[in-house]
Amino acid sequence: MNKRAFRRRLVNAVSQSWNAVGDMDRGSFGVALLFPDGAFADAPTWTPGPGFRALNNERPNNDAFVRDNGDGTQTVVVAGVRAEGPGLDGGPWVDDEVWTVTAPVDDFDGCGLGNNPMGITFMRSRPGAVIEREPYEGHPLTVIDAYWTAFEQRWGFIPVGQIHAQGGAYGNVWPFAEKQLWAYFIHTPLFVRDGERGADLIRTVTTLVDRFGAQTRVYAYDSAQRTINGPLGQTWYRADLGKVTRRLHEMA
Repeated sequence: MNKRAFRRRLVNAVSQSWNAVGDMDRGSFGVALLFPDGAFADAPTWTPGPGFRALNNERPNNDAFVRDNGDGTQTVVVAGVRAEGPGLDGGPWVDDEVWTVTAPVDDFDGCGLGNNPMGITFMRSRPGAVIEREPYEGHPLTVIDAYWTAFEQRWGFIPVGQIHAQGGAYGNVWPFAEKQLWAYFIHTPLFVRDGERGADLIRTVTTLVDRFGAQTRVYAYDSAQRTINGPLGQTWYRADLGKVTRRLHEMA
């Protein structure tokens, strides 16, 4: 990675946003890392079967899936279902489970699966639901969870895929390109903490680019729109720069 060229792009972004309407946003900018195919080739994957897609946002550590069965029913698979009241379902229930639920599409209304897949437990009250339960321990999804948990502990972030649409739109979107995994940092000088200074960001981004072969995009603050340019703006789908910097320092 050409550090000098990257630094110039950051300086240009800061210059564009230095006259922001609000002092709190002055000098703000965003940096996106776009990871190539194969950047995480050693990461385990699993799917319940043909036709399944992520229930909500597709990401490397998916743990909830849905399939339209073409007959007016859907099948939803949710991993890590936790007991909110052991025994209330007619038997002991203390360990995490994987639930596979098939039911008419309308029966899933009111479960809140779009906000929290754990709402799958409401399907116990749907007479037409067929529910299969199996232990989470030993399931292939536990291997995926362990991989990405260890990855996050080492690198300080987990790459993102789809996100909820921004600006009041409905649905899930790929902000850059379909299947494109990414990480996003926001730098706001007024609120920098330890590990979040400009020099920290340059070192952190350079290290991640060299390690994963990522491309970088720099977005300046738009004073007229009062947000950072680009598809992500000031979204909360951001990596914690200070955390990533600390993790890289620990590995050095």
